[in-house]
Amino acid sequence: MAKVITDVLLKDGTDETTFVNDVTSNDEVELNNMVTGIANYVVLNVEESYIDTLQSHASVVEAQQEAEVDAPLTYPSVPSTYTLSNKSIGGTTYWTNYNGQDMISYQHYLDTDHIPDPTPDRTINGVTGHNVGNHYFATSPQGARDQIRHFGTNPASDGSTYGSDSTFYTTYTGKNVDIVTIEGGDGVTNSGYANYHTTHPDFQDPDNAGTTRMIPMNWSGLSHVSNNQVSSNNMLNDHAVGTLSAAGGIHSGFAKKSSLRTAYLVSSDGISDCLNAVRTWHNSKSNNSETGLPNPTVLLLEWQHTALGKENAVRIEQIDSITHPVHGTANRPGSGWGSDFSEFVLRDMIPFQLLDPIDGNWYWVMTFGRQTQATYRTVIEQCWDDGIVVINSGGNNGGVWSTNTHANWSGAYCTLSGTNYHYTMSKNANGEQNDGCQIIRGLTSTTTWYPFKCYGPHGIDKSINIAAGQNSEGNPSLDFYTSRGPGVDVIGRGTITWVAGDINNPTFTDGYKWGTFGGTSCAMPTVGGKAACYIEKHYTINGVYPTPDQVKNSMIAEAKATSMSVATTDWSSVPAASGTAINPIQNRSRADGGGGTPCLKIQAGVTAPNAGWIYGDSAGTPSRQAYWNAQNFNREQTYKKRPTSGVLFPRPRKFDIPPIEEQG
Repeated sequence: MAKVITDVLLKDGTDETTFVNDVTSNDEVELNNMVTGIANYVVLNVEESYIDTLQSHASVVEAQQEAEVDAPLTYPSVPSTYTLSNKSIGGTTYWTNYNGQDMISYQHYLDTDHIPDPTPDRTINGVTGHNVGNHYFATSPQGARDQIRHFGTNPASDGSTYGSDSTFYTTYTGKNVDIVTIEGGDGVTNSGYANYHTTHPDFQDPDNAGTTRMIPMNWSGLSHVSNNQVSSNNMLNDHAVGTLSAAGGIHSGFAKKSSLRTAYLVSSDGISDCLNAVRTWHNSKSNNSETGLPNPTVLLLEWQHTALGKENAVRIEQIDSITHPVHGTANRPGSGWGSDFSEFVLRDMIPFQLLDPIDGNWYWVMTFGRQTQATYRTVIEQCWDDGIVVINSGGNNGGVWSTNTHANWSGAYCTLSGTNYHYTMSKNANGEQNDGCQIIRGLTSTTTWYPFKCYGPHGIDKSINIAAGQNSEGNPSLDFYTSRGPGVDVIGRGTITWVAGDINNPTFTDGYKWGTFGGTSCAMPTVGGKAACYIEKHYTINGVYPTPDQVKNSMIAEAKATSMSVATTDWSSVPAASGTAINPIQNRSRADGGGGTPCLKIQAGVTAPNAGWIYGDSAGTPSRQAYWNAQNFNREQTYKKRPTSGVLFPRPRKFDIPPIEEQG
């Protein structure tokens, strides 16, 4: 065996020369260094197998092999600050006679801490100051008019301007992070997108002028032309433009230096196929020469099963009891549930009104998603285990759900007895998710229905599950269409998020198309872009990339409790089921401008599974708005003004502040 460096501490009074001569008479030991000037200490080269024997020598206090040494770790340097100056914030519909690159999305203002209230003295309809808000819809669930459309000098559709332009800056931009979106629906079908990814300024590389961060792919194992993008130089469709812009656009997203890729669920390239193609690519990445590590991957699951969030419904009057793991069981009163549904809503179960397709009467019903999970969740979980940060949602079907490990999954249920009416909802025969649904009435003898079970990419812990929140200060509630519930980890930004336009959007004076994006389709990438920034930050501080669980925990820890729940109606005294809107304030058009469906309505041919089932209640959704701490402050020390006296002086902690003060 090879000799190893061994440090030997000798007993006081030992003659070092005599000791060395004695032990080096063995072939297993040789002198390395007498260490002149340090008493009772010598360094020897010793066969590993002989160290224990040397330790037992009468003159030795301790004989110890020196441990292997590593070079000190050199951490990556902190990136320089990236700045966007003189930008207007917002967007609904704008005149096109200005430069679209002068805008940034609301998330730059709402989801960071360094752009102040742009116009603290603005007055709208007699209301002054910060709480006026910037809500998209003409009326909020509270019935308050909310007309602010944007902040800054660029004109909105009404020709007005509000306040001054702002400057956004951040240290981290998702550099060396790969963001991939798997898109449902249509693939790459329009030749108008050829080279689009190379020219639009939102996708340019800030560090390399004239270079795009969009990377066309030929995905291994996938056969459709939409997934073989290199030869066609075409990697986008209308939806993917908004997705990647909201995540990594210079003016629209947070991951402004990330690389961006697309894959499509189309034809023979199914969900498991596409997931595994991205997973295989991720696992085969070579080291980035800049970091010495493979780039991390953020994966956006941009598909939904629109009708399955409310696939089933039974009449409220048929339900014998409702059970919840926290709130216990409530039995149907002897006279029936009547007009008091507060026991349901207490348990985050939201009733709807349904028009019976056979007898033509309206009934209050409880809805349930598909009661089984998708088998492909196993592939999603494997992606997570392989280090891919997965972002997903339950879609725009207004479903309430939890993860399959949450107590509500099997611990919350409605119980029936005997044979009862059962309604099945689905898309129309043409398969268009934005058209009115079909309703089929049948019978069921199923006695137990679980309102929090769900089918789709959501419902598992190995992902960051999101809901869509409104771009609003004055009304920071959930978007009315979003799926929601205790399974949500964080809330992203939905309707009216400023993004790179698709080819159907108007062209602005800068020569490029710009527009707005929404839905959980938008909320996912607004969270994904922030996740990419957290990944880069973790690497810079620690010298390694975080695990998906660490990213998820960071996103939850940094989220802000700004989302509010809005009761859709007085659940203790609901009106009789009918086609009339519960509240005139809620009798509004669907989020995408189509139809005229009031909230809490299910009507064949009218209520669309996609963004048609609308209401305001949070239904157990945690109040966690995804947030990017752009200034890198410790939130505990900047939470409130430092007290000058009292028990929290001189070093207050956020979590020591009494709840009543925290709300002040």
